[in-house]
Amino acid sequence: MADQDIRAPILRRLERLRTQWREFAEDPEARLLHWVLAQGEWQLLETFFQVEDHESGTTPDLFLRLTPAFEEPSRYGLALAESLSVQYAAVRDELAAAGADASWSAPRPAHGADDVDVFHETAASFHAHHQPLFRHLVLVLLPEGDVPAQEWARWVERAVERARGPHVRLVCVDSREDPRLAEVARRQARRVRTRVADLGMGAALEEVSTAAGRLDTPQGRYRHLFVQLGRAIEARDLGRAEQLAAQAAAVAHQQQWGHLLVASWFALGAGYLAVGRPVEAIRVYRQAEAAALEAQARGEPTAPALRLKVRLALGAGFVAAAAYGRGAAVYEETVPLAEQLQDTRMLLECWRMAAYCHELARMHDASWRCGMEGLKVGQRMDEETRRSSTLGYLGEGLLRLTRTWQYREHASPLMQQMEKLLGPRWRPSASRGMPS
Repeated sequence: MADQDIRAPILRRLERLRTQWREFAEDPEARLLHWVLAQGEWQLLETFFQVEDHESGTTPDLFLRLTPAFEEPSRYGLALAESLSVQYAAVRDELAAAGADASWSAPRPAHGADDVDVFHETAASFHAHHQPLFRHLVLVLLPEGDVPAQEWARWVERAVERARGPHVRLVCVDSREDPRLAEVARRQARRVRTRVADLGMGAALEEVSTAAGRLDTPQGRYRHLFVQLGRAIEARDLGRAEQLAAQAAAVAHQQQWGHLLVASWFALGAGYLAVGRPVEAIRVYRQAEAAALEAQARGEPTAPALRLKVRLALGAGFVAAAAYGRGAAVYEETVPLAEQLQDTRMLLECWRMAAYCHELARMHDASWRCGMEGLKVGQRMDEETRRSSTLGYLGEGLLRLTRTWQYREHASPLMQQMEKLLGPRWRPSASRGMPS
């Protein structure tokens, strides 16, 4: 019974998602579900798709997640059609063993056909071939990597405009904090349905913690305070969050849980930074750093990695406060720690952000020096690490410096070097912004 009580808050929210889906699926004019989720709700939506993909799912629809990167908007529909075929090939034998007709193959697209038309034709063919196994074919579009906002909105609108019969449905997930498809939904109101998930995951986790009990123990009390802290931050009640962080920190300090003491202050600092209060964030990150240093002095093995995380966040606080010189100093002073931990991604990030801070402070020589140190780190990375790092953004920063007279002759060699390291499409899209 206790296990069921713990699961109940999550199960109620899964049912809320299921109800939102049913309303959309039963609407004969709807073609795209524009699902709007807060940051902490995405994982539960993933769970919803997994549950419905399992034999225990309750909807009569087939959900398929399509994840090709959105690299070339004019060919994205072709990439989606190919992804559908590849997924099908992977389960063909399993379908045949279950007695299904697994002979489907994608129709050959006409020469020069529009990518969106190819995508819709492929999806319609897939649905028709497998009737009556499921009601709707639901294609959840989750492009991997960074997605340029304007190009993505234009492509989604084309897909909605050219959608065909009601048995193929599309799902696009949007961020409640930074919605990208709101205008598309407004313009295509006849075919797009927006649903704000509104799951209240902070409240759900607090309900789970209450059901888990043991709130009279240090472990249970810290767990519950930390969950309440997250909920207060989610609600942007930073006064209450400050009180809860102090209470959680007191429990962690008493028990000498260095990593949890750091976690309490770090969460509060992130909350202040998220609402544009960098001065308070810097203060709290200083407390987190002090806690990490105390844990390191006690020999806690995770303390150096925690300190690195805090130092990078502290630098972000100075950037948000427009204290670029102090931010550059923090990032440069953190280089030895990243080297000690042999964390090449974060080592590159230290140099990149130091260069960025110096650039913002108009200290071009210092920015170039730090950028070149970061480039050396990128050169010694293996290919996989290099491609998942922020090396492209570091290259962009160096390229901006070549617009100044003292570095103008470095533009061509720099472009060649970046292409050698990351390929011809190394430059991050301008619409993605500057990560920090």
